[in-house]
Amino acid sequence: MEINIPYEKVIEDLINNNYAQVDGFFTESTCIGLRNLLLEKEQDGVFKKANIGNKVNAKEVLAIRSDKISWIENDSGNEFEKSFNFQIDEFCTYLNRTCYTGITDWEFHYALFEKGAFYKRHIDRFKNDNSRKYSVVTYLNQNRQADDGGALVIYTDKGAVTILPEWGRTVIFKSDLLEHEVMVSGKDRLSITGWLK
Repeated sequence: MEINIPYEKVIEDLINNNYAQVDGFFTESTCIGLRNLLLEKEQDGVFKKANIGNKVNAKEVLAIRSDKISWIENDSGNEFEKSFNFQIDEFCTYLNRTCYTGITDWEFHYALFEKGAFYKRHIDRFKNDNSRKYSVVTYLNQNRQADDGGALVIYTDKGAVTILPEWGRTVIFKSDLLEHEVMVSGKDRLSITGWLK
């Protein structure tokens, strides 16, 4: 199988830095389709205020996070969500084959940070559930400027790394190791966020 996405570079960055950043992980048409779906869902009122914690102890805490989300089904029949899931499945298969990661599942949601929204510093691992291995974020923001806010800040042992939420950019990092936060957004910030488990 020919790999067009630089999976080996992603793996090398994960090994060396515990995070990787890659532009073009998903095709342009997939990103456009997903962006349109996100906007349609927002117009249809599908988005809900995000919680902290998992199903056992989920609660809404606006002082910690103020984004809105809408979950994506792993078996979605929508062509763009199917394309997204296919790419994630291919990547997981590659990780399992080359790095023996044992990934068997994933979960993703659309995320909307409206103007003024943020997510304080945290780690993507629950106290009562350690299944999340890698966090994955793909940005669906068109024509976004650096001063529009909403940057992802990852805290590594070498210092803080700031990643701008630019169109088509994907960030992958170890869920149990890296604390991170989303800075206050100055305008709507669109993404798909999820976890390989």
